[in-house]
Amino acid sequence: MSDTPLEEINDSDIGHGIKSLKDGSTNSTDIAAYYDEWAETYDATLKNWDYQAPDDAAATLCRYLKSGDEILDVGCGTGLFAMAMSRRLDCRIEGIDISAASLEIAEKQGGYDRLQRHDLQAAPLPVGDNAFAAAACVGVMTYIEDAAGLLADLCRIVRPGGYILFTQRDDRWVEKNFDSLFKSFEVRRLWTPLEVSKAKPYLPKNDDFGDSIRVVYVLCQVV
Repeated sequence: MSDTPLEEINDSDIGHGIKSLKDGSTNSTDIAAYYDEWAETYDATLKNWDYQAPDDAAATLCRYLKSGDEILDVGCGTGLFAMAMSRRLDCRIEGIDISAASLEIAEKQGGYDRLQRHDLQAAPLPVGDNAFAAAACVGVMTYIEDAAGLLADLCRIVRPGGYILFTQRDDRWVEKNFDSLFKSFEVRRLWTPLEVSKAKPYLPKNDDFGDSIRVVYVLCQVV
């Protein structure tokens, strides 16, 4: 593990504004507090809920990458996606997340070359232009107010010909009009769509999600 600068965030007024995982929030202070408190039991809880998104996302992305490629894990949490990638491909992974407690666990997992603490809603992300072969944003869009802004920034961060993979809940896809957002990026020549999955099980053993809320996997190539 190389140096892991954790960007400072004002935590003086942290409170619990997230009422449920299903409802989510786009309040950065509430998101940080929620995931800091959950961090220690997060991996075990999601395993009990049969959460497959990191593995499914990694399996999709690995088909397009080669050994040694650099990947940015956007909203890396405790490191589930990095562990899934590392089982499949020898790659260099950097992570960025708002939760300090989650980042501490991710660092202990040993799957990252670098970690940063940053609010994903504060654009641009503290990452250089054309710095990565790919970016993955798995299980994060529920918490992003300006999804178009974040995705456009990922088009800056990933070099031309590289890949962006993200997931979105099927209910939020409709609610946030992701069909229009997705198409607008193609029209603006920011990316070329490669794969858009059918909605798949998300948290099938969670009572609030079950089969009623599913997840869509999207893979695009940066123009």
